[in-house]
Amino acid sequence: MQDDLNTDAQIHDSALAAAPYGAFLCTADGTFRYVNFAYEQLTGYRAEELVGRRKFDSLHDPAELARRRAELPGVGNWGRDVPAAVASASVMAPGRYEGEWTYVRRNNTRIAVMLALASLPPLTSTVAASEPPGYIGMAVETTRYAQSEARLWYVSHHDGITRLPNQTLFAERLDLTVARCRRDGTGFTVLLVELNSLRKLRDALGSYAAELVLQIVGERLRSLIAYEGAIASVGGAQFALLIDETDAAADALAARALTRIAEPIDCSGTPLTVTASLGCAAYPVDGADVPTLMRRANVALSSASAAGGNVVRRFSAALEGHAARRFELETMLREALDRQQLHLVYQPQITLASGRIAQVETLLRWRHPERGLISPAEFVPVAEEAGLIERIGEWVIRTACRDASRLLRLTGSLPRVAVNVSPQQFQRQNLLATIESALQDAALDPSYLEVEITEGVLLGDTEEALQTLHALRKLGVEVAVDDFGTGYSSLAYLTRFPLNRLKIDRSFVIRMMTDAQCAALVGAIIAMAHALKLRVTAEGVETEEQAERLRELGCDEVQGFWFARPLSFTALRNLLAPLGHEPGPDAAAEGAAGGQHPSST
Repeated sequence: MQDDLNTDAQIHDSALAAAPYGAFLCTADGTFRYVNFAYEQLTGYRAEELVGRRKFDSLHDPAELARRRAELPGVGNWGRDVPAAVASASVMAPGRYEGEWTYVRRNNTRIAVMLALASLPPLTSTVAASEPPGYIGMAVETTRYAQSEARLWYVSHHDGITRLPNQTLFAERLDLTVARCRRDGTGFTVLLVELNSLRKLRDALGSYAAELVLQIVGERLRSLIAYEGAIASVGGAQFALLIDETDAAADALAARALTRIAEPIDCSGTPLTVTASLGCAAYPVDGADVPTLMRRANVALSSASAAGGNVVRRFSAALEGHAARRFELETMLREALDRQQLHLVYQPQITLASGRIAQVETLLRWRHPERGLISPAEFVPVAEEAGLIERIGEWVIRTACRDASRLLRLTGSLPRVAVNVSPQQFQRQNLLATIESALQDAALDPSYLEVEITEGVLLGDTEEALQTLHALRKLGVEVAVDDFGTGYSSLAYLTRFPLNRLKIDRSFVIRMMTDAQCAALVGAIIAMAHALKLRVTAEGVETEEQAERLRELGCDEVQGFWFARPLSFTALRNLLAPLGHEPGPDAAAEGAAGGQHPSST
């Protein structure tokens, strides 16, 4: 039994000696009985300098100890000349204590420690029962933990790339500024800055180039604000600035910010030029609290981005109304997709030489049950922003192929059906598979289908675009460039890509009768296209004079209200059916189904 007790005592002694934090034992009057190695390291004193020679409170900062001696539980009488009975009763009172104190180390430096004390249980061994058992103490340096907490605070309140304050810290600064300005009756402006095309830059040159741009732009913006201002990196490619200026002064600083951002950045010898969009909201006119100010600055930023970037937009009630309308449209559009409220109409494209229908362009329409027809010019940009355009685009392709197959069965003839493909659809890299699947499901020959793309598609990932277009042409699908002349209109891509047709934008057709230069440009486009073996279609032909002028210039095909408005499925079927054509046995049923598509102008 005695051996077991000795073994336990040895284990306890070894554990105390190996403890990672400073530990000590002291008598009832505070005299050290034992200190471990960690305590020696903490205080700078060797054990033989402490044990039996000094009391534990002798290591405390004297001034602090004089003020706080009474905090120590049961040891407030240590070192005083008091009756033994009183001292014994005091020190033997059960209790625990924790508190922060300042130690004076052997070299007279001061460190902050967390001190923990606990009274030891009464002794039951042969040791004299009259001797109070004393205390066990632990002392842990808090300076390291304070530094760790400071590092943690910095990491949680700053952006890892730019080293600027993050959104959390910016919001705290905004709260303080709002309180100050509310008290002083002054104002300030919040600027939100978003870099344009940073993702494309990262894709082209890698993360290093994108991070370099963010760091340099952050420093440039920091240099623009006064000492009283604030700047933060609030995620992705966005920065937030708080400036004391308002009105014209704020607008001038915003303009300077765009100019500074656009200055070239050297990236390993390659000059990079980036632009930005910027939105402003001012306190208190645009919002009297932080959430409102930030939301309205974001509304202004969205408007600047929608305008093409590199512009400044100040918040206004009209912008907020527009944002609310876009959100409402997005919600309604999601519902429209689920409830099948979208439908297609078809506008014929006429061959000038023969008057025959060469193609029909598929046009998307939305008839809301309560609001009636909603213009594509209004809901298509919303669909692109909300990430719905790919789902809508696939539905258009499949529906157009299905309608084309039905028309062919009902009428015995079918012009080529053209469908518009958005840049987002083209970049998804599953366009070819979608078209193949739609053609197969509809049992439609690929020669009846044409894909219309914009110039922007050809100027993105050109190699990927080239592969996709060659695959479409190999399948038998034709390719047209829509709205030609409004984009880059590069001769290089006209020679590289397997195209069949150019469509001259309606803006040129409308102006060519009154603008000689515009008429010359239309003629040049037609001649250039013919030299490259491409057909040319003019959009937006609304008068006989326009049609005749295009005929003189050698234009192949025309599209516009002068020849035909967009037609429903049923109207197109009636237009395509030969005179006296007897429909097949399922024509009545097919016609009834087609008649459900409302026509639109």
